[in-house]
Amino acid sequence: MDNRQIPKGLRDLLPQEVKNRRKLEQKAMQIFTSYGYKEVMTPTFEFLEVVETGAGKHRERLFLFMDREGGILSLRPEMTVSIARLAAMHLRDSIYPQRLFYSANVFRHVQPHLAQYREFWQTGIELLGASGPWADAEAISLAVKLLQELGLNDFKISINQIGIFNGLLTAAAIDSEDKDEIRRLVEKKDLVELERRLENLVMPDAWKESIARLPVLHGGLEVLQKIPYLEQHAATAQAVEDLLRVYEALQDYGVTRHIVIDMGVLRELELDYYTGVIFEGYSPELGYGLLGGGRYDNLLGQFGFPCPATGFALGMDRLALVLARQEEETNRYLLGGRNLRALVEKAQQLRGEGKTVEMDVEGNSLEALQEKVRGRGDISLLYLDEQS
Repeated sequence: MDNRQIPKGLRDLLPQEVKNRRKLEQKAMQIFTSYGYKEVMTPTFEFLEVVETGAGKHRERLFLFMDREGGILSLRPEMTVSIARLAAMHLRDSIYPQRLFYSANVFRHVQPHLAQYREFWQTGIELLGASGPWADAEAISLAVKLLQELGLNDFKISINQIGIFNGLLTAAAIDSEDKDEIRRLVEKKDLVELERRLENLVMPDAWKESIARLPVLHGGLEVLQKIPYLEQHAATAQAVEDLLRVYEALQDYGVTRHIVIDMGVLRELELDYYTGVIFEGYSPELGYGLLGGGRYDNLLGQFGFPCPATGFALGMDRLALVLARQEEETNRYLLGGRNLRALVEKAQQLRGEGKTVEMDVEGNSLEALQEKVRGRGDISLLYLDEQS
């Protein structure tokens, strides 16, 4: 084997990449701190029993190994379970709510490809000990604020309430395997296969219709009026009311232009600890979610510390990829000429308009500068003659 190789799904970060990441992390930390969140750190690996509390259905996605005492360990696949364990161990006697944030690398044994690695970086928050729509709205609005301040130009946060889906499936009284498959198909928005699967299940046609419509219900508040037969499902109706109250709180935060109600958002099946409002952030420039989170009121109770909670995690690798594409699309100039004062003034003007300007400081001729930019699609030459 070539001793310069690294394991599949991992990557080296070069100086500019590290610089960009640190800049994003520092900005995120400033934002979290301004909201009253405090940083915590957890071990890179945990006992498997801890990890399986929140991600136990998909052990094949975990990196497992054994310590010398015979304990089975797992690299952390995400941070929420570790922070729930941390709170149950160390913060029982604290004053709640507790606002915590983190920035850490996590590991999942996935098939690597663009924007999906086996080691990746997340930054996020956990709001512990607060229930109700105002707490959910704080987490979601903070996600909006974070994406805005980190420089994302175009994004949406899709929100849902997991109780709507769970209520419909509980009323249908189907087994867990069928439920997981239906959930997967709803998330994938695979309407054909979803309809075929529902046809083979024993449940009233009215319930099948409600479930089949979930993947295509997205938009504003009008979405909540398009879920049929709600009156037959008390738990589902209550979940819809909860989602409505969170949306109203987000209106008070002034962020609803970034919010979409999407009944197809159910979060990752292997993170099956969500109990209420859930959300995911997307950019049209990337086919994967940038961030995700939601309410998980039962997770800390599994560590012996019943406590409501909500939060989210932002994928820093994916965000960096989107921001790099935005940078490529930004007007970028190489500015040259013979009159230094004119060059300085023009550079200041363009930078004030939000453009990126590299100023030629070597006094190159027009022909020399044309040769420098030849074949480069990411930069335009702007040359000022001596009379400028």
